Amino acid sequence: MKPPVLIISNAQTPYRLHLHYRIAMELPEIELWSAFTHEVGNAPWQIKAPAEIRPISFGKDERSERQSHWLNQGKEWKKAGKILRWIRERRVQVVVMMGYNDMGRLRIIQYCHRNRIPCMLFGDSNILGERPAGWKLTLKRVVVRAVVRRCDAILYCGQLGAGYFMAYGARRASMFLFPYEPDYEIFKNVLTESINNVRQLYGLSSARRYLIYSGRLISAKRVDLLIKAFASLAADRPWLDLIIAGDGPLRVALESSVPEHISSRVIWTGFINDSPTLAALYKCADALVLPSDVEPWGVVVTEAATGLALICSSAVGAAAEVVRDGINGRIFPPGDAIALAEALLDVTHPDQLDKMKAESPKLLAAWREGSDPVQGLRKALQFVGVLPGDRN
Repeated sequence: MKPPVLIISNAQTPYRLHLHYRIAMELPEIELWSAFTHEVGNAPWQIKAPAEIRPISFGKDERSERQSHWLNQGKEWKKAGKILRWIRERRVQVVVMMGYNDMGRLRIIQYCHRNRIPCMLFGDSNILGERPAGWKLTLKRVVVRAVVRRCDAILYCGQLGAGYFMAYGARRASMFLFPYEPDYEIFKNVLTESINNVRQLYGLSSARRYLIYSGRLISAKRVDLLIKAFASLAADRPWLDLIIAGDGPLRVALESSVPEHISSRVIWTGFINDSPTLAALYKCADALVLPSDVEPWGVVVTEAATGLALICSSAVGAAAEVVRDGINGRIFPPGDAIALAEALLDVTHPDQLDKMKAESPKLLAAWREGSDPVQGLRKALQFVGVLPGDRN
């Protein structure tokens, strides 16, 4: 009989469903179940979970953005009770907990620890994203250290993620690389017809070069910094435009902040709810810019590394894995508009841009050879004794 393995996530996203599908297909030794605790994510994705991942929902009409709010913790605690009953009825042998940011998750982790059900903790946090101070920092240290002690294995995204969990007491031997990933085939294999359709849809010209930002329009992403930096170099790069792909609460303010003399050179696509369209948009662009002050991982970086140069702040977790400063892009200090402008000028220099674009797929391929999330999960399952194999 295959051991039932339950992955508990909040809302469905394209990269999450892709990863679960890979696990279901490539780890046939387990019976994978996928529990989602919130029906509505932080973006209006139009997606459907494949039957192969055995999706089950415990949060009808609930929003993941409200998950950590203190007023919701009673609801999350009760929801955990329903999940625990399901775990007992199905005789689940391993729980993979995605995050620890509500009382329901903490309840399930404690239950697994007390009842000797192996529990693996996944987190995409990175050591450079630590922001709490004072009593909040003290509380976080107590809670996260307790969570880490109660979990049998830690699944992390990259080297900065490893640093984060080790700072909270995780043992290196119990940590396994498990990075979020896109469906790389979608981003590598884009039809010419799709590229032409996207150009027509957003008014893009094959005669111009493009920077692209992809993500939510929220303060932590620092799109304001990108607009400021682009405005400062626009005269030096008259053939260069900026695409901003995404939506969010700051969109109106950001659009208003664009200087009038470059407003025609900033293209706003709004939210793109399917990966093939985003992949075609990347093919129209030359460099991805992710200027976040806080970015635990940043799956858009690995998406774009299939063919674009990369310009990221040093706070971006994925940048530490697939960006080599001066080789396929640039890394700059968070919040430094001057450094960002210099990075943009460097990467978009006519002698540099195509060379850097060509290096990204090579660096991505080299990194992926040793960082496959399915293999990371297999090793973790072997470590906790659910699958046969070496525990060391």
